[in-house]
Amino acid sequence: MSIIMKRKERIVLTAIEIIHELGYQGLTIKEICKRQNVSEGALYKHYKSKKEIVLAVVNYYSKYDEDIKQLVNMMNLSVKESINFYITRFAEYYETYPAMTAIFNSKEILKHEEGISGRVIDVFEAKSSFLTYLIESGKNTGQINTNIDSEVIADIILGSCRGITLKWRLRNFNFPLKERILSANELILGSI
Repeated sequence: MSIIMKRKERIVLTAIEIIHELGYQGLTIKEICKRQNVSEGALYKHYKSKKEIVLAVVNYYSKYDEDIKQLVNMMNLSVKESINFYITRFAEYYETYPAMTAIFNSKEILKHEEGISGRVIDVFEAKSSFLTYLIESGKNTGQINTNIDSEVIADIILGSCRGITLKWRLRNFNFPLKERILSANELILGSI
């Protein structure tokens, strides 16, 4: 990996940590430079603006989404197992890297940022669409028997994950996130 790529990735990871610790409003070029021990000029060699950095953060966040989708598609699991696997990987990721939950919970703020909002919406919609697709597949193969709209079920699953993750953040990560998310997901999947 080139030095430039390492620096760009470190800037992104620093931005994630700042959002985690100080919130989106605390993310400034000065704060990134201070933590990276570089001048603003040096930072601007890699990113032209705060928006470009935030877009890189969103793209970094979404990379994991795409990797997990590909993995689910490669595995030979039932639909409910696929949904559980998908949700489990995110819970494990967030437990391992709690700072990423700041991005997960900042989508509402970021959707108002010009030049970033479209990408944020795309990332969210991709996650929802994938779950909807899995649920529809389950209905079509008889693995899921319900008259509830597939998109509504996806909304319930994602809403549950987001709510539990937010509670986990607000309680300073004081309960096992994966266990709570899987318990909620089991209830949801058991009812469909």
